[in-house]
Amino acid sequence: MSWMRVDSGFREFYEREFRAVFRSALLLCRDWAAAEDVTQEAFARALERWDRLVDKAWAGGWVMSTAINLGKRALRTRPRPALPSAEASDLDARLDLWRAVARLPLRQQQAVALYYGADLSVRDVAKAMDCREGTARAHLAQARTTLEVYLRGEIDAAGRAAPRAD
Repeated sequence: MSWMRVDSGFREFYEREFRAVFRSALLLCRDWAAAEDVTQEAFARALERWDRLVDKAWAGGWVMSTAINLGKRALRTRPRPALPSAEASDLDARLDLWRAVARLPLRQQQAVALYYGADLSVRDVAKAMDCREGTARAHLAQARTTLEVYLRGEIDAAGRAAPRAD
């Protein structure tokens, strides 16, 4: 098998976009190997279509959307691993936050992972999720409201009101 010569423009695109796509896949899948697989498959598909994507401003969003879709498909066929327990209080707080994010509806999880985890703009979140910017903002607002309630301990993991300590 001969090695394919990769266009330098694609190489630059890959180097520029890889980190954000991988971080989003990792936040969605919560499994390093699965995130690598999803990310590499998304870029492989982009390479196959590079002649059509090369001059498109939305090519990064296309790869991100492809990775998210591949990640969602992977999650349907295998369970997500549990988050590891932590010892440091700062790490505990971060893990508590991401455990709470994992309890959100899938679209809210995706919006949070893309906006806060991958540091994408609302516009790019909307593109990656294939929705309108207003819808992405709504998912983020709903997620923030629910997370605040979870983290204050007002509702439990099953979504029931937690007993008050009055």
